[in-house]
Amino acid sequence: MLDRLRPKRTLLNTDAPPPGKLSGVIAVAAMLVFALAAPGCGSSSKSPTTATLSKSQFLARGNAICAQGNQRFGPADKALGNQPTTAQITAFVTSTLAPDIQSQIDGLRALDAPAGDQATVSNMLGVAQTDLDKIKTNPALLAGGAGFAEFAHLAHPYGLTACAASS
Repeated sequence: MLDRLRPKRTLLNTDAPPPGKLSGVIAVAAMLVFALAAPGCGSSSKSPTTATLSKSQFLARGNAICAQGNQRFGPADKALGNQPTTAQITAFVTSTLAPDIQSQIDGLRALDAPAGDQATVSNMLGVAQTDLDKIKTNPALLAGGAGFAEFAHLAHPYGLTACAASS
């Protein structure tokens, strides 16, 4: 009779957690660890684990970007001849030169600047963008010899010699 009055040992009144509950706690802990680690994952090109380019790597990639761009608009530039009209210059700037130079600037911006040179590279690319914006606003400046001389004055001593090569 005493056996009936004494409560039976069940999973609810033992000190050991039930097997399902323990695995549930582990699953929740694993999800928390994953949730905390997930923001560090992904395809961000500026992740903290991305190695910054050395100056020689930056210059090699940067000069390659400019050289490829120069090849794309070179034939159109030669087709203008020695005495292009204002309309021809405007068409060249609008359809060929400006989009290509913008692509080069964007490509250079996408590269990680060498450690310690971020301000220098940012300044150079800001000058390049300003030069391009002037020409886009007034394509006739190109006929007058204006171009990317200000950018070239900064870029060439730094080592970006394929960029604004004719300036």
